[in-house]
Amino acid sequence: MTATSSPNPRLTAGVIATAVVTFTLLLHFTFPNMGGAGLRLPFNATVWMGFGLLMALALWPAARGVIRYSHFHLGVGLLLLALWLPFAWSWNPASMIAFPRLLGATAGAILLLGLAQLRLRRRDWWWLGMAILLGALVASVFGYVQRYWLVEGNWMGYDPAYGRPYGIFQQVNVMSSFLVTALVVSAWLYGEAGRRWEKGVVLLAPLAIPALVLMIQSRTGWLAALIALPLVMAHLYAQDRRQFAQWAGALGLGTVLGLLLWWAPWSDVRIERDLGSAGERLPVYLHSLRMILEEPLSGWGYGRFQHDFLHSFADWRAALPINQPEIVEPFITQNYSHPHNELLLWGMEGGLLPMAAILAFGGWVLWRILAHGPRGKRLLYCALLLPLALHTMTEYPFYHSIAHWLAFLLLLGLVAERCWPSRERANRYTFGIRVGGWLAVPVLWVFMATHLHTLWQIKFHTAGDNKAPLTGLINPLGTPLELDFIMMTQQLSSSVEIGMTSTTEEYLAWAHHHSQIAPTSSLYSNIIQAQHSLNIINPYFLDETRYLFPASDEIRLALSITEREN
Repeated sequence: MTATSSPNPRLTAGVIATAVVTFTLLLHFTFPNMGGAGLRLPFNATVWMGFGLLMALALWPAARGVIRYSHFHLGVGLLLLALWLPFAWSWNPASMIAFPRLLGATAGAILLLGLAQLRLRRRDWWWLGMAILLGALVASVFGYVQRYWLVEGNWMGYDPAYGRPYGIFQQVNVMSSFLVTALVVSAWLYGEAGRRWEKGVVLLAPLAIPALVLMIQSRTGWLAALIALPLVMAHLYAQDRRQFAQWAGALGLGTVLGLLLWWAPWSDVRIERDLGSAGERLPVYLHSLRMILEEPLSGWGYGRFQHDFLHSFADWRAALPINQPEIVEPFITQNYSHPHNELLLWGMEGGLLPMAAILAFGGWVLWRILAHGPRGKRLLYCALLLPLALHTMTEYPFYHSIAHWLAFLLLLGLVAERCWPSRERANRYTFGIRVGGWLAVPVLWVFMATHLHTLWQIKFHTAGDNKAPLTGLINPLGTPLELDFIMMTQQLSSSVEIGMTSTTEEYLAWAHHHSQIAPTSSLYSNIIQAQHSLNIINPYFLDETRYLFPASDEIRLALSITEREN
């Protein structure tokens, strides 16, 4: 392949087909599971399969002797270096918790470079946007089914009394940001749709999605919609007023339908009482900032957030004048492994370097769009990135759903292709791309397939009496901390039941070590149970438990049983 030739059209078609399958089929694979984020959720494992194939396909043209890149990709490389560097000075026993996060960021950088190799035309980018839209339409079907069809005991594990559909994502804000992103994408796609059937498919989004966005009652989704939709409507208005009227009319109709479903006398949609409350996020944000100021250069160490935030917040809370001599203001009632703000996570764990690098890169991208983006497209490009970028400032969507990360990368790749001039150079490392790319795909697929087998085994374990041993696990590496906790809790229950003191003592040794990495109220409750079974009275540990978890009902119950029986 020469520097001026185009890639094989079949390769581009393969990339588009893989994206469509990933968002429509792989994203919607699920079965009852542990909940949470990352590889605890089955659909993330299947989406990673599609993600890996996309990387391999996209990088393939670089194996022919020419690599295409721009200053954007050099900036991504510098950002990635800044994210990895804190490992050099902050390695600790909990660092492996952050390792998958860095691998995900690296995979994103590889995919962005791969997209540049494909020399995608305007129509090709349109089809990649259509893949995201089709995925959101399937997610909408899931949402409507949850809201109006499912009953108690359904196969998805959805509680109809909850009333807020979350689709496949098992979290309402993640569902909402995905739908709002699709709404923005639909305006872009409608402006460039050529055939009547294409326009008809695209208009399904502004017709069907607004009602779900309203019913989900996600403040993050509502805020993203209020900011991004006016931007994209202004873009459509300036581009073609007839198209603007059609798309905006469909959006208005969808919004009216949503209001009718929400406010109609026959509707039983409940309005959440805490919509106007900041909840626990504000104290989490503020204390994360305090911790960054305490260790601004080196950070507290990658993977340390869950442990260090819990202990640091307990120290700060106990030092408040209102909490003397007894703690009466716990503020936080949940176990936090993330501050619900991506910048704060990197700043707290890695120090100012990764935090400043993310801010600088984000500012650079925004400046480049506004200063050098194609005329008439600048508002559109800002709007495309806004919903997911905003969501990272209030939660952690890229960990909840790898599909969100993939959608963001595809949209960012579009912006990079349009706002940075590309250049080419000879590539001598073709063997590594050929072998590494196509070796990585089967390895990743085998890993994720065996991980799904593990999740399936855990499903049967948690659905039963939890006494059946977890045997036959092929791949325990997908969620090692959670799996360790499940298996060790099972060991504790069995040893307490039959009075095996040696096994209970082994559990205590493991639990005290685990508490230095990933402390939770459930873990401390188990330790109390283990000590009680051995007739161990440790006032210091009991005081520490009250100190760390003053508002945990689980801890209160464990302590009350211990105190009553002693």
